[in-house]
Amino acid sequence: MTLVDTIIETLARSATFRSLEHDVIVAIVAAGKPIEISTGDVVFCAGDPYQQSLFVIVSGEFDFTRADGSTERYGTGNILGLSNYLDGEPYRSSVRAACDSCILKLSEAAVHQFEQDHSVFADLLNHVIAERIRARRNAATISGALTQPVRTVMKSPLSVCDADLSLREAFQMMKERKIGSLGVLADAGKLVGVLTYAGLSAALLEKGASPGDSIMEAACEVPRVIEQEAPLWQADEKLQDFTLKYLVVTEAGKPVGMISQSDILNLHRAQQPWLLQHIRATMDFDALQNCYTSLVNVAREARDSNRLASIAVRILSDSHLSIQRRCVELTLEEMEQAGHGAAPRPYAVLIMGSGGRREMLLTPDQDNGLIIDDVAGPLNNTESAWFERLSEQLNLNLDKAGYILCPGDIMARNPMFRKTLTEWKQQIDHLVRQPNQKAARWSNIVFDFDTLYGDDRLTHALRTHLLSELQQHRALLGYMVEDDAEGRPPLGLFNRLITTDVGEHKGKIDIKRNGLRIIADAARIYALSMRIASHSTLERLQALVRHSVVSADLVDSVLAAFEELLDLLLAHQIEQREAGVELDKLVEPDGLSSLRRSTLRSAMRAVKRFQDQLQGDFGRAAF
Repeated sequence: MTLVDTIIETLARSATFRSLEHDVIVAIVAAGKPIEISTGDVVFCAGDPYQQSLFVIVSGEFDFTRADGSTERYGTGNILGLSNYLDGEPYRSSVRAACDSCILKLSEAAVHQFEQDHSVFADLLNHVIAERIRARRNAATISGALTQPVRTVMKSPLSVCDADLSLREAFQMMKERKIGSLGVLADAGKLVGVLTYAGLSAALLEKGASPGDSIMEAACEVPRVIEQEAPLWQADEKLQDFTLKYLVVTEAGKPVGMISQSDILNLHRAQQPWLLQHIRATMDFDALQNCYTSLVNVAREARDSNRLASIAVRILSDSHLSIQRRCVELTLEEMEQAGHGAAPRPYAVLIMGSGGRREMLLTPDQDNGLIIDDVAGPLNNTESAWFERLSEQLNLNLDKAGYILCPGDIMARNPMFRKTLTEWKQQIDHLVRQPNQKAARWSNIVFDFDTLYGDDRLTHALRTHLLSELQQHRALLGYMVEDDAEGRPPLGLFNRLITTDVGEHKGKIDIKRNGLRIIADAARIYALSMRIASHSTLERLQALVRHSVVSADLVDSVLAAFEELLDLLLAHQIEQREAGVELDKLVEPDGLSSLRRSTLRSAMRAVKRFQDQLQGDFGRAAF
């Protein structure tokens, strides 16, 4: 066997490259240059200029030493120099051979070409980018509830069955015990698999198995396990990173229980900030304003206690929404006391934009509206006047509580956002059937809506109508893509970070406009096109993978980027609030650590890839 054949076979077996088709691996090896490296030899050192190449480890091991002195050992299939390929800057780390080894050197031009010609290779880089982004998260410290051991939350004992059970017998056992999963044990109590209803269904409906077939042969899944003394954040991370519903909890290698996404979610709910009870007890708008001011404490505690920024932001958003919901209740009491009576018809107060997505940071403005039930016919003058008064008073009261009036007037007091259900549907019909750039800008805010208060059936009916209309008239999606393109990831030649050079914003990057908003816009457009009703960015992205709309590796890199950018912005705003300065969404890259700056570049690269695919799939030329 020649050296080239050996390299091809070795990479095909590696965890990094085994997803690639054989001919792609052959092409990669043909384009590369094998280099023998002796023990102690250096591939590159911190401070060296970028060699305009990527290096793939073919055999042996290399010590990767970061600027902070930490060292990690990499083996076959690992890619060296990816960060520098992304940004073209000098090396910030050093790589030295731990033994006699071999690497494959690929030129930057060849790598660019492979990305363009082979989507699977682009997906491979997306996967590596996601791992690099998460590496910074893994270095962060966690405090609070998620530091508890897994055993404090797990369900015990684990329901188990023997490996020789038939599909029919396993189904009957799960049905009788009213459980959704079983641990599968072999001799001596060794855990060899996990059986779920989904696995049973797939075996019978997709694989052609018979009810009498063995569960081990037809439906058993490889178990994902975690030790009972491991911290909960590790369980949370495994569940998130591998998109799992369950982990088997073990003690000294033997199964003792199960932990699920629901178990950790229930823990988060139990740890909801003390502020929520206080909000519900407030009796005036000054007290609500005090609650609003206290949200920085909620944000800090949530960020310190959670591995994922999205969970911290969800907790913060729940607090915001609780304040706004109480504001509606106090406004209704105020109207009753003024002699205006109760609502003449059912209605729903809508929350839009970041509130509709549950992605509110520390200073959201007002984005709200009103849907009024019109089953009984059009509103009369008295009814219209009541809802107009409610809307005007509510927007003023929200402003008193701390939520500034929306500069774009996307508020219930604007008649454009205060309509009966029929009028809302007609407005959507007009936007969808006669789209333009203004309609797209409006849609990229308003189409993230949810019920803040009132009759959720009205909100559901409006969302159903919107999704149905967009299936028949899709041109608006193209305009929404163009509106999204007005913000671009701040990457220049060789993916270097670009900062603004204007006035007080000089040297800074708008993390929301040039990062988070692009991800949210793209997720929204894809979700609307697929009639996906979810309205949070994370749920939309996860649904896109389930619907095979976007590759799992691309979405994985985008999810990692979303978490990193969200954490960066949340930390920035907490720091500003505690320093008593005006809050913004502008981060100065030069003020970040070298690791975080590198991670920011990788995150923006993932954003750019996502936006590029969006524009290719949904540009107006595609309709």
